[in-house]
Amino acid sequence: MKRVYPVEERCINCHLCEVACIVSHSTTKTALGAFQVEKLSFNSVRPGAVDPAVALEEGNPYPLNRCRVDVQGSVFLSTSCRHCREPDCVRACKNGSLYVDEAGRVLLREDHCVGCWMCLMACRYGAIERNPYVKNVQGKENNGINQHCDLCRERSCPACVSICPTQALVYEEREAP
Repeated sequence: MKRVYPVEERCINCHLCEVACIVSHSTTKTALGAFQVEKLSFNSVRPGAVDPAVALEEGNPYPLNRCRVDVQGSVFLSTSCRHCREPDCVRACKNGSLYVDEAGRVLLREDHCVGCWMCLMACRYGAIERNPYVKNVQGKENNGINQHCDLCRERSCPACVSICPTQALVYEEREAP
């Protein structure tokens, strides 16, 4: 199965992969629509709050991208779900909201996710984040559901790979982790 892999020495920290991801998963499918109409954030700098739900309440929400550029000094690397062959997150999901489809992608049944965060704790790559905009447990404070890369299943090539100006992301067949 094809997966997205980063090429560390090519990343220039432009964050276009994050923007492409946000736009690709937006309702309008355009950058201006996502930013101005849907009010989605393209700010790559994380606010002080650690929890996405708290950041949203404080008026400085996390961007809703499913990939992110990690910065360690002068080293930059775009990371996302690795769609593991035997995913720990799927094993940790007790209500069946996470599953592996016939193509090998790790996907989410949004209506099943209750935000228990067992998947988040189980993922060895830190690729799962909370989406505080979708709440499946009404009346529960700081609720939200799983959000991770779905390999842009409606596209032939993920948006992050298509937009990368330096080919720091590749979409290719390799042995899965």
